Amino acid sequence: MAFQRKRLNPKRNFADLKEAYNYSPGPDFDQDIVEVKGFTKTMSNFYEKCTDLAYRVLDLMAIGLEMKDKDYFRKCHHIGSNENTTTLRCLYYPPLPENSDEDKPDQVRCGEHSDYGSITLLYQDQVGGLEVQTCNGNYIPATPIEGTVLVNLGDMMQRWSADKFLATKHRVLIPKEDDKKKTFRQSFAFFVQPDNNYRVCPINGSNKYQPITSTEYLKMKFTQTY
Repeated sequence: MAFQRKRLNPKRNFADLKEAYNYSPGPDFDQDIVEVKGFTKTMSNFYEKCTDLAYRVLDLMAIGLEMKDKDYFRKCHHIGSNENTTTLRCLYYPPLPENSDEDKPDQVRCGEHSDYGSITLLYQDQVGGLEVQTCNGNYIPATPIEGTVLVNLGDMMQRWSADKFLATKHRVLIPKEDDKKKTFRQSFAFFVQPDNNYRVCPINGSNKYQPITSTEYLKMKFTQTY
């Protein structure tokens, strides 16, 4: 995804100050990037480790929702297959030179939004900048903690749980401190999606949300943000 190509909060006037590279297993990624030796193998290994962790977290979601079938979420997340679009994304937020005109009023590194899938595993560097919204609507720093993985709940999990689990709204602002402004930020996000054609609806049988597939929901959200 090219620099300033996406605007995650459509209400903001300018696109986000970031660029990204998406990886998913498949023929499109069989050949290595010439400039970075071993890149594809590294990404593939990392993807597999993220998959293992994602299934463990999904199991916990099923237990938290007191589901009889503790493997329910595993059965509708065939991660790494052709029927699932779970993606590992490398995110790069470039530094802003002194007196740069790159950052415009109301522009941010990543606009306010919630992720579209079931859960997201986020690996941050130590630069920080990520903020998450609390239940009262305020944003607070999600300060990086060494050796940990941050888990965001996504829109699909909110729909499944009929709002028992709420999707985590978050953002990355441009730092006010000059030294942090001149420092790049990098993170990896593992966006866990339900299988493409699986119809997600509240597991409690309510009509809180209408059934929708992952593909249908993604198309709707991408139309709003690109």
